[in-house]
Amino acid sequence: MKVGLLGYGFMGGAHLAALQRIEGVEVTAVSSRRRPSADGPARGNLDLKSGPLPETVAWHSDWHSIVSDPAIDAVDVCLPTDMHREVVLAALAAGKHVLCEKPMALTVEDCVEMQAAAKTSGRVFMVGQVVRFMWPYRYAAKFVQEAGRSKMKQCVLRRSAGFPQWGGWLTDQKRSGGAILDMLSHDLDYALHLFGRPQSFFAESIGPVDTMQGVLRYEDGLVVKVEGGWVASESPFSAGFEVEAGDDLLTFQENVLSRKRSDGEVFPVDIPEHDPYFEEVAYFIDCCRRNVSPALCPPDESAKAVELSLQLMASRDAGGKDVTWKA
Repeated sequence: MKVGLLGYGFMGGAHLAALQRIEGVEVTAVSSRRRPSADGPARGNLDLKSGPLPETVAWHSDWHSIVSDPAIDAVDVCLPTDMHREVVLAALAAGKHVLCEKPMALTVEDCVEMQAAAKTSGRVFMVGQVVRFMWPYRYAAKFVQEAGRSKMKQCVLRRSAGFPQWGGWLTDQKRSGGAILDMLSHDLDYALHLFGRPQSFFAESIGPVDTMQGVLRYEDGLVVKVEGGWVASESPFSAGFEVEAGDDLLTFQENVLSRKRSDGEVFPVDIPEHDPYFEEVAYFIDCCRRNVSPALCPPDESAKAVELSLQLMASRDAGGKDVTWKA
């Protein structure tokens, strides 16, 4: 299976490393604005496995030439968010399977158009919601399922990082959508995955730069909070959660997963070594080979995460305006 990688920055390098580990997959071409240097792609705020561009991979300065190549079966889109709609539509029209980095797009309308194009094309379309492939979050989903919705007491999902000092487009809200759409959409997607659509919600800023605490309310009384964003530039990346069900509290903080019973005893939960980016990309490739929809990461749910992100951003910017999410 021949794959073209569109974009070779922070995330593109990690995706290339994952693709190179999959048997029977050949990355034949990469596009980027500048020819990649010998020391690999630009770095971001995560220690991702990546390497330099191999000499066997053709470099293109323009993504169009890769999309139009009939020998390429699938493309992996790791370009700025404002380019997603145009590139994904072109790739689907050219008969390619498409993996697109999150968020799907900048607007709900773009998401709808992209989903419709995927259905018409008959090709696999998946958005890279990598949190769904991270073991602690998968464990949390199992924890919620086993406890049962009626025992859920609270859920808090947190994610923050220093204001991006790489890939200048991220700091331009017109291109990236800002911290809520670009970063907190990970946790909003997972909240929707675990609990479905909230009945109502609101958001407020919780600090300088680009932050929020989003409060999602459900008909059965459950309240889910998603908080964080871009903070001071020197701040390290941080992500975690707390999920409480009955007498059991599951926490993930500083890469430590643990359960705490009502008697106060804490039980650590081992996190097996794994590469969620590899698992995400390998799952996409498997879906392409079988030409089946990505049930573990369906694009309609990725579109809902975009919609919720945008509405929470509007609520925050309106000083915490309460919103009812109509079906």
